[in-house]
Amino acid sequence: MAALEWYAHKALGDGVFWIQERFYESGNRANIWLVRGSHQDLVIDTGLGLRSLPDYLCSAGLLPHGKDGGSGRRPLMAVATHVHFDHAGGLHQFEQVAVHRDEADALIRGDNFEAVTWLSDSEVVKPPSPGWSASQFKVQAVTPSHILEDGKHGGGLRILLRILPGDASPDSPGHLYSLYHLSHRSMESSLCYSS
Repeated sequence: MAALEWYAHKALGDGVFWIQERFYESGNRANIWLVRGSHQDLVIDTGLGLRSLPDYLCSAGLLPHGKDGGSGRRPLMAVATHVHFDHAGGLHQFEQVAVHRDEADALIRGDNFEAVTWLSDSEVVKPPSPGWSASQFKVQAVTPSHILEDGKHGGGLRILLRILPGDASPDSPGHLYSLYHLSHRSMESSLCYSS
């Protein structure tokens, strides 16, 4: 299955795109966001990573000059709100990765316990490849390029978002709280899939 088939997106305006894994049907399914910035584009959370998210962004025309760069192209960074499997599974697909310092070691180790990995075959309603099984899934180890700390800019990275009040209840040590609200905000009813 091609990346273009695995994901779907909706433009929300002002350079913000909501992306979702079409064939992962679970209450754990995280929202994925592409935010076009003034100096750098951000992908906030990466889903399971069963298909290449960077390939999708290029194929869908969301990164106009391709993932390898090109004239006028801004750098792309993936930011994990936390390292649970449904948010961090695709981080290995990006050259630039930012994560909170409290979860960096778990990401570097590929710690499946801290990634809270549980996935069933029934949640993936269309396998990404022949013979695929949920029991094979694991969040791949990644060495972050940027370590984020409370109240500090990570290597020049400054993320400014306006988030409406919500009731997120962070349950891992390094949650980026504002981004967490964004990653769990339900928009399911407003995205239409085309097949």
